[in-house]
Amino acid sequence: MKKILAIVLVATTQLFSQEVDIVPALQQIENGNIKSAETILRGLKTKNANDPSVIFLDAVLTKDGDEALKKYSTVLEKYPDSKYTDAVIYRIFSYYYSLGYYRKAETYLSRLKKDFPESPYIKTADRNIPDIEEQPAEPAAVPAKANPVEKTEIKTYNFTIQAGAFLNVDNAKRLCDQLNKENYFTEINTKDVGGSILNVVNVGRFTTEDESKSILVLLEKKFNLKGRTVPINK
Repeated sequence: MKKILAIVLVATTQLFSQEVDIVPALQQIENGNIKSAETILRGLKTKNANDPSVIFLDAVLTKDGDEALKKYSTVLEKYPDSKYTDAVIYRIFSYYYSLGYYRKAETYLSRLKKDFPESPYIKTADRNIPDIEEQPAEPAAVPAKANPVEKTEIKTYNFTIQAGAFLNVDNAKRLCDQLNKENYFTEINTKDVGGSILNVVNVGRFTTEDESKSILVLLEKKFNLKGRTVPINK
């Protein structure tokens, strides 16, 4: 996180007069003073809630990955000329990449290279994109429901269900606790993408992909979770 925020600070030393200066808040985040940054954000939002830099700062401080994605997307769609646009594209790329949506992630990496060839984020983001098919569903970390699944250990398993991804590990643990109460097997894996760490909640273990389909339906009905089946890295 500090490495990425340091890039933000270096990349934005030239101020854009039409946008609010959020550098002091970014410096607080880089120094680990999250509460101070949140205080600055609250003050900025009272008068400049629709300023692209303020929306960007709000996204940086948003712990839920899906909610942060929405805020980054707002900046990209409504304020494509913001001084933080390359940082926004990088963070959207990182989010999709960490969830395994490699094709979608690649479109954002290509956009970053095309629109901001001098961006310091390119070196951080540039990597080999896995050449695999992705599931058509969009990532979401909303609630879902289903019949209980026994916590039985499967000796040979190849797949699991990715139910959500969170910047804040406490949010991931809360989802696990909710699912564990219904007797679901859960685990949290972390993914470090360009300095941004996501806590990914996995549900169940399956020998074949077909075995997970009924659980996916149950999770969506009961908990409103739109998960997807992913291979287990061995």
